[in-house]
This record gives sequence, C-alpha cells and structure tokens, in this order.
Amino acid sequence: MTNSFRPVLALMLASAAMPLHAEEAAMDAAVADAADTGESNEIVVTGLKFDRTLQDTPESVKVFTSDDIERQSLTNIFDLIDRTANLASTFNESGFTIRGISNTNVSGTGFGDLATVYLDGSPLPSDATASGPLDLWDIDQVEILRGPQSTLQGRNALAGAIIIKTADPSFDWQGKARAMITDANGEYRFGAAIGGPIIDDVLAFRVAGELTRGDGFVKNSFTGGHYDPNSSDVVRAKLLFTPSGADGLQIKLSYLHDRHDGNGRGYAYSDTPDYWSNRIVEANRPTFSRSKTDLFTLDATLPLGDVFTLSSISTYNHLRTSSAYDGDLQAVDTAYGDAVTNQKIFSQELRLTFDTGPLQGLIGGYYSRTKNPDSNTNSTFGLDPDRDLGLTPTVAAVLQGPPFGLDPATALFLAQQARAQYPGLIYITSSQDYSIDIETMALFGDASFEITPGLKLLAGFRYDREKQRVSNDNIVVINTPLPNPALYPSPLNMILSTVNGLIQQQADDASSSSPLSNTSYEAFLPKGGISWEIAPDKTISAIVQRGYRSGGSGVNPARASTYVYDPEYTWNYELSLRTQWFDRRLTFNANAFFIDWTDQQVSVQLSNSVYDYETQNAGKSRVYGFEVESDFDVTDSFNIYGSVGYARTEFLDFDATGGFVDDLSGLEFVSSPRWTWAAGFSWRDRSGISVNANVNHRGAAYQGLIDQSARDVPGRTLVNAKVGWSNDNFGAYLFANNIFDEKFFDYQYDNDGRLNALLGEPRMIGLSFEARF
Repeated sequence: MTNSFRPVLALMLASAAMPLHAEEAAMDAAVADAADTGESNEIVVTGLKFDRTLQDTPESVKVFTSDDIERQSLTNIFDLIDRTANLASTFNESGFTIRGISNTNVSGTGFGDLATVYLDGSPLPSDATASGPLDLWDIDQVEILRGPQSTLQGRNALAGAIIIKTADPSFDWQGKARAMITDANGEYRFGAAIGGPIIDDVLAFRVAGELTRGDGFVKNSFTGGHYDPNSSDVVRAKLLFTPSGADGLQIKLSYLHDRHDGNGRGYAYSDTPDYWSNRIVEANRPTFSRSKTDLFTLDATLPLGDVFTLSSISTYNHLRTSSAYDGDLQAVDTAYGDAVTNQKIFSQELRLTFDTGPLQGLIGGYYSRTKNPDSNTNSTFGLDPDRDLGLTPTVAAVLQGPPFGLDPATALFLAQQARAQYPGLIYITSSQDYSIDIETMALFGDASFEITPGLKLLAGFRYDREKQRVSNDNIVVINTPLPNPALYPSPLNMILSTVNGLIQQQADDASSSSPLSNTSYEAFLPKGGISWEIAPDKTISAIVQRGYRSGGSGVNPARASTYVYDPEYTWNYELSLRTQWFDRRLTFNANAFFIDWTDQQVSVQLSNSVYDYETQNAGKSRVYGFEVESDFDVTDSFNIYGSVGYARTEFLDFDATGGFVDDLSGLEFVSSPRWTWAAGFSWRDRSGISVNANVNHRGAAYQGLIDQSARDVPGRTLVNAKVGWSNDNFGAYLFANNIFDEKFFDYQYDNDGRLNALLGEPRMIGLSFEARF
C-alpha cells in the first residue's frame, strides 16, 4: 500500500456507510435492525465549561469515554493522542503536537506553552507531560480540544488543550480491579478502585490507585543492567458532599499523589544491524526523569433557580522533578547534566452558567499563580571552537586591528595556525539557576443565542492580564586546559594569549546574572460565529476566534544583556459539520481550519557564537487542514469507527533583527506530520466474547527546523488488537500492540560517530485480568 493511498483509505473508513441521498438511501438488514432499537449514546463535552453534547459542539473535539479506554486497553494519555486525527506524540512520548503545533513551541523558544493538559480542572506544566500524572486508570472521560482554547482556557492553550476527568464518587457501592502484564518490556500494572456512601445521599467517597513497574526496552552494556526501567505509583481520593437542605449544592474534594520514575527519553544505538530487537547503550552515567505531584482540587456547584448555576473550582498543584542524562551514551564524559524543578500552581475559577432556552452560556473570572523559585540545571558538554564560538574568523578580525594591523590574508593564516593549537572540542560546564513567578487574571464569557429555530449566533471573549517576575543566574566554567602562550615562540605566543582571552571573555560573558525582570501583558481575545441546523441532526457552523501566548524576557549569554519579547497571536477560522444518520446510529463529523499566526516568538541566532541568541517576534506562519471522524453502531454489538486528519504548517515571513540569522520562510514546523488517521472496530457477543482491532497512522515529518532536505522522521502505521471474555463481574483478555512490529523512531542524530535514536515501542503482547462489582 503506497503512502499516498493510505490517507484516501482512511477517509473512506471514516465515512463508512455515509449515505449519498440522506435518509432516502437504502439500508441493509443489519442497519435496519439497529435503527429499530432507537438507542443512542449521547456524549457530553464538559471541557468547554458549559455542558453540551458533542453534536452541539462546533469546536473540534475528540472524546474518549471510560468504555473506549477499557475496550482498547489504553494505559496513558499518549495512547489516545496516537489514535486522534491531527495529533501526534513526539520525542518518545514526552510531548505532542495538535494540528502540527507542538505543545511547547515550534521554533525552540517561547516562555509559555502552546497546549496544556488539565487534570480535574488543574493545568499541568509541560514538565508533567514528559513524566507525570497522565495514566488512564479510573478515568471517566478525556476530551482533546483541537484549535485555540485561549478564550475559555486562557494562557498556554493557543494550539489546543487536553481535558482529563477522573471518576467521581457515587452513592452506590462500586469497585473494580485490574492486573496487566506485557512481554517486551516486562511491565506489569496493578490497579484498584472502590467507592460508595459514607452517609446515604449526603457524603460519598472513591479511592483509586495503580502501581506500575517495568524493565524498559534498552540495556546498558557498560553497567550490565537495564538502562530505561520505569515505575509509578498513583493514588487518588475523592469525596462527594451533597448536604441536605442546600438546594442542589454539590461539593467535590479530591487529592492526587503521583510518582513517576523513568529514563526520560530512552535513546539507543541505531547503527547496528539488530538495533530494533537488541537495544543497547554504553553509558557510564545514569539517565532518569523523576517527578512527584500532589494535586488538590475543590469543585463546588450550586444551582440558583432554574436558569443560573454558580460553580467554583480551586486547585493547588505541587510538582517536583529531578533528572539526569548521559549525552554521549558512551563510557566517556563528553556530555552530561542534571536538573531539578519545584513548581507550585494555584488556580481559582468562578463562573456563572445560564440557560434560558434560546440563550445559553457562561461568564466567569479566573486567577492563577505559578511559582518556580529554585530551579537549577547543570550541563557539561564540548564546543567546537570554530562552529560554536566562531574562533577563526573572530581572531582574524582581531589581528587586522591594533596592535597587530595585519592584512586580511596574513591575519587569516595566523588565525588558522593559532586554531591548530587548540583541541577539537573545548569542554565547559554551565550552571543555571532561575526563578519564575507568573500571576494571571482574566474575565471570560461564552454564549449561544438561538435567533430562529435551528439558527444560533455564537460569541465569546476573554480579557487576560499576566504579570511575570523572572530572574536568571548562569555560571560558565572552562574545563579544557588552554595552550600556555609562554611555551610558544613570538608572535604565536602573543596570538595565543589573545585567543585565550577571547575564549575566556566568551565564557565570562555567558556567565551572567539577570536582575529580577518584571513584565506584564494584556490581551483581548474575541470569538464569534454562527451555527445552522439545516436538517434534524445535521448542523453546519463557522467560527472565528483569536489565540494568544504571552511574551517574556530572557538573557543573551554571549552579550550578557537582557531582552524582552511581545505576545504572539493567531486568528483562527473554522468550519464544522455535525451529522447523525440512521436514527443516530451513524455519526459523521468534520472540521476545516485555517490559522493565521503573527508576531511569532522564534529563537534568533545573532552571530556564529553558540551563545549569541535571543527570542524575537520575528515569525509569521500559517496552518490549515481538516479532521473527519465517524462512528457507526452497525448493531448493538458491532461498532466501527475511523478518522483522518490533514495539517499543513508553513513559516511565511521571517523578519529578525541581527546580522547572522537563519531565515525560516517556507519551512514547516518540526515533528509536524501532514497526515494522521485511525480506524477500528469493536464487537461483543452475547456469550461475553469481545474483539477490538484498530490501526493508527502518523505521516513522516521533519526533525530539524533548518535542514529540511528530507522528512527524516519516518511515518509509521501501528495495528493493535484486544480479544477476551467477560461477564458482569470478571474479564480476561489478550492484547497486542504494534502487531506487525513496525520499526520507527521519533528522533535520530549522529553523536560522536554513533547514531542514537528514540525508537518506538516494538510488538508487545500482554494479558489483562479485570474484576468489578
């Protein structure tokens, strides 16, 4: 099957059984039998702050229910990402893209994130995306919002958001347990959850936990052990309080403790014939990524009559991370480092929803404060004197001036002679301490008004104000002994003395202390649109809204100077189609979008010194494409589904200030596949036997921002399946991921003559045993 044919096939699967003449199309006997039941399962979207069905939501949303998660044995958020149109995981499941836009940045810079994961209303920092509370045990629903969510979610949601909602307590006794084991990485998982009433109809609880251990896929031939083992412990506790006589008041208090230990990004050598099945490194230093999260949430809801409802969500998130890496992955010390962070996030949201019939919506206020007071990073690595420090041309320029006064040819010759006295790499150690304090306040609203039956006007806004207090201290030390000028004859000794001074000066300039920087930003983010139900269960909509990421400040290490950059904005134009057919057995939805991105924050290299860089609002780009998704209950026991997404990214203009700038015009975003698609089916027999099979595809992408001569991140197509038996209380399943053992990687580079790659997961076969009451 050719790559060009695969998206076409996925589109055919996504629109499976789509009638050509609406309700007049003939249905086969199976579809007719299904329609006779008149059953439909409405999916309710909650992440847009006002509960509405998926079919009444014009924004592009993919919803995974708890049933979807259990049917496919999905264990973490990246399993969902890889099964969603126009989403893709990146860097060995340490990040993701939405419509080709990375959750962190598209050009290696920017103070805030571009997409955020929310857990029970609390925003998770990007550090938690790489290693944090993203497992799916005892999750009620996950909503993936594609497109800007700046109007309702605020900062760090220009590209979209992922909303995770954990299971709530119930006044009925409920419990479940699961044990899973897989073969390829020796991973096992044990999870349990139980809940029920403490005081009937007044107070209920739910406690859930999961333990995970695994050996990983990579072995360290230097130490003889596993290089990338992983482990995690997750505990959640929730209380539901509905006091009698409070006229509908509902209070939910929850606590999460999450600990994840892993290897971060599991690089392995990819230049051996058997690299896929025999993954090894020869690292003499540990590589790991550890995180601890404590998350508290207080969610209160109070109906105020038949029209209004008052809601309050308070969250406090304490995330601590520590990491270390062996950058050379060999038994030498040419590149290594470590880092620690300590982040505390408090947020408070108060909103009033209203529903008069024709007019529905909400208005609210938001406050958050993010503090990261004592983060530290240390790194040791080698710099090429010419490539990274621009040594030869810099010395030649100095020799042409006083006191030497040499002609250009002689100056260049002597500069090259001096360069030959220095090693191939000069090793340095950089220690950086930084402090971040971000305070955000916002007023927002969103509403729809039905002006005539079936025709609605859509409107929304957000006024956002942000204050940043940032400081940065950096110390650079040269580890490599420099040539002693006294050991060389004149005039080479004078030149070497000058060169040593230039190298030391660059290190001294890179050792900089930035005083506390106070900046503030304001943004008004409007939204407008129209929605028209052209026929029962068939609606078209058009929306335009503004996206936003705040500005920031930084330090140019080479010049020891501070700089400030402004916010960046997008205008987003979207068309949506929502349809259901055959008595709502078949759902066929689609969105088309165009994003106009201006004042884009990009990293600008100002000279041939690796330290001479800063962030500027130098970019302009566009993103356009579509998503098509379909779900068909052929019978009560047989369901098929499919989706396809296309996203085209491109830098249009690049207007930077500086003399040594890489122009990004015409280039695409990094890790941005154009095509993504998925399809599958689920079948369950009355005897209890069930089968689920699915396939997902991610197209090829560029891994570099400058060199885009070839799409060096290959596309991949993964086939997965789950088969088993269950009744109301017990279940046993056999599952397999990447059944055909397709070989792929997320990133690959040449590291001192060895190819290192972030390899994808090989074929994994596992067993799952479940119980519930």
